Amino acid sequence: MFTNLISKIHNCLQEEDILQASVKSVKQTLGCDRVVIYSLQPQTLGKIVAEEVGSIFPRTIGTTMDDPCFNARYIDSYREGRIRTIENVEEARLSPCFLETLQRLAAQSLLTLPLRLPNDELYGLLIIHQCSQPRVWSEVEITLVSQMAAQIGWALNNALRWVEYQKVRAALDLQHYYQDSLATAIQKIHSGNTRIEVLQTATAQVQSVLKCDRSIVYIATAPNQGRIVAESALSPLSPIRESTLELPYFEYRYIDEYQQARIQAIDNIHEADLSSSAIENLTRIAVKSNIVVPIINERKELFGVLVAHQCFNYRAWQDMEIEWLKQIGIQTGFAITKAQLLEEITATKISLKRASLVKETIANADSKIQQVKQSLHDSVQTSDETKHLMRLLSREVITLTDKLSVEDINLARIITKKLQANTETATAVTNSLQDKMTELSTVIDSGVQAYKSRPNN
Repeated sequence: MFTNLISKIHNCLQEEDILQASVKSVKQTLGCDRVVIYSLQPQTLGKIVAEEVGSIFPRTIGTTMDDPCFNARYIDSYREGRIRTIENVEEARLSPCFLETLQRLAAQSLLTLPLRLPNDELYGLLIIHQCSQPRVWSEVEITLVSQMAAQIGWALNNALRWVEYQKVRAALDLQHYYQDSLATAIQKIHSGNTRIEVLQTATAQVQSVLKCDRSIVYIATAPNQGRIVAESALSPLSPIRESTLELPYFEYRYIDEYQQARIQAIDNIHEADLSSSAIENLTRIAVKSNIVVPIINERKELFGVLVAHQCFNYRAWQDMEIEWLKQIGIQTGFAITKAQLLEEITATKISLKRASLVKETIANADSKIQQVKQSLHDSVQTSDETKHLMRLLSREVITLTDKLSVEDINLARIITKKLQANTETATAVTNSLQDKMTELSTVIDSGVQAYKSRPNN
């Protein structure tokens, strides 16, 4: 029977299962009224974590005891292997408070043994009560229960080691998860060609990898005020992108700290060092917990902050989560700088294309102007109509070059002066001049239309 009971204990892998199997096995073996396991706790003397008791007697499971009668002197003695037997609590010389505790539990006899782990660490106590009547504990019973207590200690040690192994394994798996996801997230963030693409990708990666409820990028617009320029959130949450909010991220006391790569991780906003207005503003957007990391560009300037929000529950942020978000914030700063350069290069290319188109149009117009000049030289008289047409032509060219570069404007001025000179020397307009002017007007209209339809006009 003893072997079967021990086998049941060792077949359990979870601490709670071992405890419950142990008290049940001991009660069956001894035929007693109550068996409890009293686990030592850091802040109190102990807590009853397992119990098997007859239905007519009071239950004690979950009871936390901070009994002054059970002081460190007894703990040390049990750690050294002390076994205590009390055959009749009424006849034993017990302290009043200890006797009161036993009477409250209806215990008339008591057998207490230490539960020690293989390294002699004291896990707690195995306590056996006889409640129906006093009981004399035989040496055979004490020896048998002592052996069972030793086996329980071994089983508990294995369970605790298994739990510790699982924690280490889970930590390693989590570390690998964040390492792999970091590389992927960085690659995606740096693939953005514009600042908004970079920021939106960053928030999407944060929300996905950290499995938080919302992620935002918040930039300062005024003292203690900012604007959300990128957001990724679970669907039940209302969008807050482009909202101007007074969130605590840019309070005066934080600005310099963010410049120094300050990281703020808050598990519960109501328990953090935040002003009442800050808590109110965070509550307005359903924030319960958050992590805030700065986004600093390559010029060491604070661009904004990258924030992870937990909204549906409070969250105790882990060190690996905080470090991961920190690295994402750093890489987002680098990607922002690169995207800004790409945007400037693109704008320069568009400007050069516009300039090239305008120069081509002016060159075409100048060719036609030369034809007009030749016709003017061939004319025999000057007319007011000619002067008027030439003034209109000059105004068209000047209008075309109104928004050009300094170089192009100077070119337009030279063309205008040439036209004015030819107007003064012309004497007549021939029928062929009229044809040339009509053709020139068509060319200029085409050039003006092309200029107006250019990109970013």
